[in-house]
Order: sequence, then C-alpha cells, then structure tokens
Amino acid sequence: MQQEKGFIKYIVIIIVILVIVFLSQQAYTKATGKTLISAAMNQVDAYATKGSAWVMSNVYPKITGEVQKRGAIIQNEVNQEKQKVSENIGQKIQNYFSGVTNSILHPGQTNTCPTPAATTSTN
Repeated sequence: MQQEKGFIKYIVIIIVILVIVFLSQQAYTKATGKTLISAAMNQVDAYATKGSAWVMSNVYPKITGEVQKRGAIIQNEVNQEKQKVSENIGQKIQNYFSGVTNSILHPGQTNTCPTPAATTSTN
C-alpha cells in the first residue's frame, strides 16, 4: 500500500514537470514563466543566504577548531617520521663508510662491506 502511494506521488510529480515544460515553451506563457522564475530565484537566494549564515555561525567554528587540533597532531607525527628517516639514513651512511674503511684498512678480509640485503632496519 505504501509503495503504491509513493509510485502515484512520483507519477504526479513527473506530470507536473512535463506540464511546466510544455507551458514554458508556449509564447503566451513566457512572461508568466519569467515572473515565476524570477520569484523562485529570489526565494532560493534568500534560503541560500540564510543557510550560508547558519553554516558560518554554527558549522564553520567547529570545523576550524577540529582542523587546528588535528593539524597540530599531524604536524607532530610528520616531524617524528622525518627524524626517524634522518636517523635511519645517517645510520646507513655510517655503516657504509665503516665498511669501506674496514675494507681499506683490512684488504685481505672478505665481506667487510655490509650490503643492503645484509643490513636490516628495526623501524
């Protein structure tokens, strides 16, 4: 029963839209159509202005506060990751030059330079 009411409602809406489209194409209804469209646009502008004011007063302050809080947390995390990457790169460079130095100081020994596959990272 409820589904039939919804179906009938949508058919009525479609018929109304088709009638409006048909009448808007007729020469004698163009002036009336322009008046109706102008009035509708004024009403839509009023609603849009009220909605924009509501968003700016109620929603925008809440969003900006959350963004500022989350932004500080994200910036802290990014800085920590940068520090970890810098330390990791520094350690790899140090290991490489240590291996090169050992191979220069002890030329007879084999496998003194660590290879990238042999070194593992704990991070």
